[in-house]
Amino acid sequence: MEEYEDYEDYEEEEFEEYMPGSAETPWWMQKAVPVLISSAVHLMFLWIAAYIVFTIVQKREVPAIVTTREYAEQDYDDTKKRAMISTPRIECEEMVEKPIILLEEEVEITKDIPRGTSFDCLSNKNLDSTSCVDAYGIGGGRAGAYGQRWGKGSLANEGGSPGTESAVLAALRWLHFHQDKNGQWDQDGFQKNCDSRKGAACDGQGTSQYDVANSALALLAFLGNGHTHRVGLFKKTVRRGLDWLVSQQGADGSLGSRASESWIYNHAIGTMALCEAYAVTRDYRLKAPAQKAVDYIRSGQNSGLGWKYEPRSGRNDTSVTGWMVLALKAAKTAGLSVDKSMFDGAINWFDRATNSAGKCGYMRPGDDGSVIRGVNEHYAKLPTMTGVSVICRIFCGQRRQDSKILKGVDLLMNNLPNWNKPKNDKVDMYYWYYATYAMFQYGGQNWHKWNTAMKKALLDTQRMGGCPDGSWDPVGKWGMVGGRVYATAINALTLEIYYRYLRANPMPHRTRDMLKGKGR
Repeated sequence: MEEYEDYEDYEEEEFEEYMPGSAETPWWMQKAVPVLISSAVHLMFLWIAAYIVFTIVQKREVPAIVTTREYAEQDYDDTKKRAMISTPRIECEEMVEKPIILLEEEVEITKDIPRGTSFDCLSNKNLDSTSCVDAYGIGGGRAGAYGQRWGKGSLANEGGSPGTESAVLAALRWLHFHQDKNGQWDQDGFQKNCDSRKGAACDGQGTSQYDVANSALALLAFLGNGHTHRVGLFKKTVRRGLDWLVSQQGADGSLGSRASESWIYNHAIGTMALCEAYAVTRDYRLKAPAQKAVDYIRSGQNSGLGWKYEPRSGRNDTSVTGWMVLALKAAKTAGLSVDKSMFDGAINWFDRATNSAGKCGYMRPGDDGSVIRGVNEHYAKLPTMTGVSVICRIFCGQRRQDSKILKGVDLLMNNLPNWNKPKNDKVDMYYWYYATYAMFQYGGQNWHKWNTAMKKALLDTQRMGGCPDGSWDPVGKWGMVGGRVYATAINALTLEIYYRYLRANPMPHRTRDMLKGKGR
């Protein structure tokens, strides 16, 4: 026992002499090891956190410095023509003294993309069926927000140019500057938004009964060039316009007031705008209003045929039916509920309204269309409804080999766009819009010939300088009704043809030539 006690005493002495925790060791030495370990761990975590934060900040978009009109200043020469090849300098709003930093709110965009591979090319794949409107793709635009954006080489091959793109941008700027604060485009009151610093105010008032339709056309022009309420140079403009358009919807889904007889144009074109906006953004806030508008179209169709001014009136006309088809096409692309029978009924009506020569009439086979007595009956009788029927037949799934399409194309080619100043009796922007889309879908040498005439008519007549810069004078058959807003919006849409719609089921040129050689 005594030896054991001595051993314990020895071990205790050795322990106290050599271990850091002994009473003779200074306190700071006792704390040094754990402090150093803790500091190293904390420094490592701080380094990791700093790396993560720095990486996120680098990837975050730097907010753009914008003007009160969302545009940067650039040179402008009002004596330079808007040519077909060269890009003119475009007048822009002056910068404010202290630029505004625009911080857009964050919006979550779904990753569930039902067609295409990204929102930069949403419609580069066909729809999931082989029936009507199967190969639909709405426009790519300069921002590439949706549709197939033709590359520079392909754009030139199809007839587009820096000049056509510049003309579209100038038109969008004019529309942007003349939008009301509440988001609408006021046909008979847009002059209140004219800039007195640019000289005289714009002329060309329209009638107020089509404010919804013309506001929708303006929105479609922005959407067609790749600008939505989420991306592009005109986000605020599009957002205001969509908010106003949704506010015009009634409980039954209809869009616009029914004060005028032909109010249904407001609903048809408004539905088209809502559906395209939803198709390219997948913003859930637009889905319900768009579907309600489509349901109203369904409820108003005459059984097995088309549409007229009032729902299920038993009367049909090609003009209203054409806009309904375009609206339904946009709805189908957006994944909304659309019955195939609606397209079948439209085809049935076009067949009824088309005569043996291939001319489609307004309400009767081959008639010359509607006019306003004493106002526009002196204008040339152009095959406008034939243009409507050709593009709608293709969008509804008919092949280009169909004899009615081939005969219709021949009629269109015999009536090329012609802004015949000063008489202007051959100017019909409504006809040019539908026929341009029809001829682009048809393609081939006929398209290139049509496109040359169309560009000459529009690029040579777009206003240069002053407040009207970028707009078109509302001359022509329906200019006095739609006014400058209508003329500018629909002509911009016409010039977006090179990337707005995919060419559905293209027919080889050799096959087309063989069909024409057989005399059908």
